[in-house]
Amino acid sequence: MVYLWGIQAPRPGQPFGAAATEAAGRICGGKRLHVAARRAGPEGRITGSVVAEETGSPGEDTTGKDTTGKDTTGKGNAGKGSSGNQDVGRALIRLGLAWQDQRGPSSAQLRSLEQEARREEVGLWQQEAPTPPWAWRE
Repeated sequence: MVYLWGIQAPRPGQPFGAAATEAAGRICGGKRLHVAARRAGPEGRITGSVVAEETGSPGEDTTGKDTTGKDTTGKGNAGKGSSGNQDVGRALIRLGLAWQDQRGPSSAQLRSLEQEARREEVGLWQQEAPTPPWAWRE
């Protein structure tokens, strides 16, 4: 298991917890994953960045766009690099399905993506006062 560096997603049972898990599955499903470990903790717990790499077959369209260039995924460009690879943590924040982790090291880019999601009121930011996972109790 890899914990995503710099972000905290809602826990199972927490509002948007299932949506965050499902989104991560869609982002990662069927793709080659590249993990850049930032630290290893007790019991082999790895924290790092994860990038889902597009792995289409020759001739297969993996861009998520139709012939006019219109996005057909309904997901926009959340967390995607120019190659179509997608940083999972950045994508979850951009989709409003995670917080940048305020309890540890993070990045200006993650903070900026969270602010954008808040302004656009996407995902958990549709709630009046979403509770971050570090403060949530079942």
